Amino acid sequence: MRVMSPSRFRTFRFTVAEAGDVLVDEADFNDDHFEDESDAHGLSDHIPTNRSRKSTVIFDGTQIRFILLQNRQGKTRLAKYYVPLEDSEKHKVEYEVHRLVVNRDPKYTNFVEFRTHKIIYRRYAGLFFSLCVDITDNELAYLECIHLFVEILDHFFSNVCELDLVFNFHKVYLILDEFILAGELQETSKKAIIERMGELEKLE
Repeated sequence: MRVMSPSRFRTFRFTVAEAGDVLVDEADFNDDHFEDESDAHGLSDHIPTNRSRKSTVIFDGTQIRFILLQNRQGKTRLAKYYVPLEDSEKHKVEYEVHRLVVNRDPKYTNFVEFRTHKIIYRRYAGLFFSLCVDITDNELAYLECIHLFVEILDHFFSNVCELDLVFNFHKVYLILDEFILAGELQETSKKAIIERMGELEKLE
C-alpha cells in the first residue's frame, strides 16, 4: 500500500453538487443535439444552475492520465494525455472510452472501471467529457473538475458549443493547460484562468 507523505497532499475548494446533480439526467437531452456539426446549441443549456454546497476536497498528488472530449458519433474534439502512449494505443483508448460511456445506461453512475483505472465522465448536450484517473481517486471531486472546466469554457466563449471547440481548439488546449498541468490540478479559480486567457488574447 502506497503511503503519501503529508507534504504531497494539496487542498482545493470545490463546489460539490447535491446528490441529485451528480448524475446528468439524459432524459433532458434532445437526441438531435450536435448530430450535425452546424448545430450551434450551447453546452451551457445543460449546466445546472441551482445553488450547491461548499466542500473541501483533498487530492493526494495522484495523476490524471488523460482527458477526452468526444461527441456521440465518436469524433474526438479534444484529447490530452499525461502518460506516454503510442498513437495506435491512443486511438484504441479513445474508441474504447467512447463505446463505454455512450452505451452506458443513464441510470448508472458517471464513473466506471477502465482497465486498471477508472473513467469519470459527464455529458453536456452531445459531448462527453471523460477523465481517466486512479481507481482509488475521489469520483465526486473529478465530476466537479469536469463541471468547472465546462463553466470556464462557457464563460470564455460566451455560451460555448461544439463548433467553438472545433474552430478554436488551440484556445481550448490553452485553457486546459491553465487548469490541469502534467496531470495534476493547478488552478481552480475560474476568474484567474479567464484573466490569464484575456492577457494571452491581448498578445495576439
